[in-house]
Amino acid sequence: MPQTLRINDDFQEIGVLSVDDRNRITLGKHLKDFKRLKVFQDSRGEILLVPIVEIPASELWLYQNKEAMESLQKGLIDAKAGRITEKKPEDL
Repeated sequence: MPQTLRINDDFQEIGVLSVDDRNRITLGKHLKDFKRLKVFQDSRGEILLVPIVEIPASELWLYQNKEAMESLQKGLIDAKAGRITEKKPEDL
């Protein structure tokens, strides 16, 4: 099912690209940290590329469980601040 997209951000022109003989463009320097994009096209034919990251299905539960995500984030903050204790797995 197509998503409804409402853009309220201010876009700035970052360059002009040429389409090659196989209808491709190169975005490497603009998207160096991303491998996948969502592509949107409006009624005027304008195209918006939105970088995305994907997560393994086995980790999806964490993003769907607010309490677990908050607990994980708190644990990461505590670890960064040095508030950690050592426990053996069998003691858990």
